[in-house]
Amino acid sequence: MLQAIQIGPNTNDMAGTLRLYSEAFGFRNAGGQAAWGKVIGVQGLPPESRTMMWWMVGIQPFFQFELFTHAVPAQRPQPADWRPSDLGWVRFTVRLAGFDHCLAVLAEHGVKPISPPRVSKGARHAAVRDPYVGAIIELVEADEGPSVSSIACSVADLEAARRYYGELIGFPIRDLDTLRSEEDESLWGLDGARRDGFVVDAGGGVLLEIVRYSNPEGRPKPADHRISDQGTMTIADAAHDRARGAAALERLAGAGLVPPFTYDDGSTICGYIVEPDHEDEFTVVPEEAYSRFGFMAQGDFMG
Repeated sequence: MLQAIQIGPNTNDMAGTLRLYSEAFGFRNAGGQAAWGKVIGVQGLPPESRTMMWWMVGIQPFFQFELFTHAVPAQRPQPADWRPSDLGWVRFTVRLAGFDHCLAVLAEHGVKPISPPRVSKGARHAAVRDPYVGAIIELVEADEGPSVSSIACSVADLEAARRYYGELIGFPIRDLDTLRSEEDESLWGLDGARRDGFVVDAGGGVLLEIVRYSNPEGRPKPADHRISDQGTMTIADAAHDRARGAAALERLAGAGLVPPFTYDDGSTICGYIVEPDHEDEFTVVPEEAYSRFGFMAQGDFMG
């Protein structure tokens, strides 16, 4: 069984993001790397491209943020009129202890909730817009944390997405109302939004919220959009077992979804699907490679 193990945001300020996610949310430093040449082909970029990436982890044992800042091609900003209903990965939910502390630290960074916090299912909820990535972050009060409990994607074709997650990847599908109601949309500024969708149980305590907005209608990314541009690039689905991960890539290939390049070092496999509505990374990460690939805390930041 695959499981969701990563969010891949493109930030316009790496140090700013690391500080914010550390001080406000409590995520830990898990080290960094750089990519160029043949390896960066997994993102569909030419070999002269280069990027810095940094990992952060919370209390989940096999989940991380993999943050990117691309130098070549230079990152371009998110469109000024971007809305949380626009197509792509638009939002994620962080469960954390110290809800008031988090809001206070965010305020020190000039980040305020989009609308007043509200109580839902016995816990306080708020939402902010990440100043460096541009994504919406929903904050949920919890007894412990931090952890990522859900990730939302706005899609154009809901039935194609259902087949993709349910049949090709093999994740269980649930009703959308098991996670939230339309009233929650006001948290991130979409008062009166109308949408349909479903929830994917992606394993490891992570749910994927797949939605199609009819009001406001989800707009596609600009025609010249590049994977290196600001915003949430992909999520990642992974297996520990090489055969299982390779089988998933074969099923995707049979449906015409083929990574531009697949990295394979004999134990670890990595390939990106970069088609609209299917912006996912598929990987195999054996447990002995956790530290190498940023799934273990590496100590505090110098800041």
